[in-house]
Amino acid sequence: MAEKDLYDEFETISNQLNNLNDRLESLKEQLSKSLEEKEELEMENQNLRKHLEKLGYEDKDYGANGLSTSRMNLEKLYRKGFHVCQQFYGSHRKEDEECVFCYGVIYGNHEKKNKKVK
Repeated sequence: MAEKDLYDEFETISNQLNNLNDRLESLKEQLSKSLEEKEELEMENQNLRKHLEKLGYEDKDYGANGLSTSRMNLEKLYRKGFHVCQQFYGSHRKEDEECVFCYGVIYGNHEKKNKKVK
């Protein structure tokens, strides 16, 4: 009888692991959809900023270091130990390793523009 109890316990744990795996797959799909939607919104935002730039508007929201607010937020995430680059976005940087891709996202081509604000 002990063998049957052992088998039942094994079967229960196996079912729980399968359920957990299903939940993880569901979360993975949700995360993937969210990241895809985020990327689409970022591209739309970038296009809208370009359109505003053509119309003569300037993003006045620059910090002392010349970074826009969004880039300062990325810099803050990077300092907390997370990748902000497209390749590894959101993953934890092991032992605070430096990432040239993240530096490119944060500091690449961020010259402050001196346009007149209408």
